[in-house]
Amino acid sequence: MSFAPPDADRIAKALGDITQLPKDMQMAITNKLDRSFQPVPIPDDGDWLKQHKETGQTMKSFEQNTSKAIPHATYKTIYIQPVGSFDHPRAAPLNLIIQFARAFFSGCEVELLPIVNFTKDMKYRDINGTRQYRTDGFHNYLSRTRHQRNTRRELLCVAVTMADIYPDERWNFVYGEAQPIDGVGVYSFARLDPLFYQELPEQLLKIPLTNEHRIIMLRRCIKILLHELGHLFGLHHCIYYICLMNGANNEIEMDRQPLWLCPVCLRKLYSTLQFDIRHLYETFVNLCEKYGLEDERIWYQKRLDYYGDIRLIVNHRNNPNMEFELAHKRPHSSLLKNLPLNKKQKPNDSVPKT
Repeated sequence: MSFAPPDADRIAKALGDITQLPKDMQMAITNKLDRSFQPVPIPDDGDWLKQHKETGQTMKSFEQNTSKAIPHATYKTIYIQPVGSFDHPRAAPLNLIIQFARAFFSGCEVELLPIVNFTKDMKYRDINGTRQYRTDGFHNYLSRTRHQRNTRRELLCVAVTMADIYPDERWNFVYGEAQPIDGVGVYSFARLDPLFYQELPEQLLKIPLTNEHRIIMLRRCIKILLHELGHLFGLHHCIYYICLMNGANNEIEMDRQPLWLCPVCLRKLYSTLQFDIRHLYETFVNLCEKYGLEDERIWYQKRLDYYGDIRLIVNHRNNPNMEFELAHKRPHSSLLKNLPLNKKQKPNDSVPKT
């Protein structure tokens, strides 16, 4: 059976009862969605949803997931363990990436650990003279060395590497793989370089990084880390909108994933972290502006502006004497005009998993 984007009724069912949510969260997952969120397109051959049947994770099924990470007591730290060299011009900027992770997983601490080398028991295969490492070697290493970290603080620990990775012989590669039940995962930044499919690895390291490629790589690296950490927090692949949690089989799908969650996934993550949505979005506006992610800055700022529109209406309802002041402050806003006070308002041929 081919994939069909879910209709409004199915999305509403996936959201569940939202009446007890704070007003800002209710606005975040209901207000002007058609201006900010797009439906998932019909998949092409080779796309994730063409090769994987995804039924969609509802709020109810999310709540029933017993293997998701839930911060509690002192267990609130996400450790990021770099494996292998990051000492070359085109390596992922880890210090920048974890700033976004700290903002996204509000209430958690994100700590970057010292770099470690590949160990002898990390299995690999040779692909055209380049080592490609199996994911279970990273998972085993993180589990085996847990006692070396602060076990009273650790919520999750994930490895990141510039090496290419694969889960088993049936797969050509993966962008990342999580093991929620153990609270570990591994994510590779190797194929996020725009020149990965055009240059040999040894040549790639010698090519200067242009600003255009820097932005592309930064955007992709942030997305892959947040996506995979999202899995450890219990989020499954999303089918409700174009969303950070969509599955991806190739570069086209990876680049289509936005740097934000759709209303359904945002609702699920909020139920665990209880963040201040306005503060989260404001932080992302500032981070995106600082590091040149202009499309993302515009999106987050627009969402904040939509909340502002609604707040003006609510205040106007509660205090009709504000009408003159609001008319001067926002003369362009059609939302305040004649408002009745009683009206309710590059693709590849591999099949990775992510």
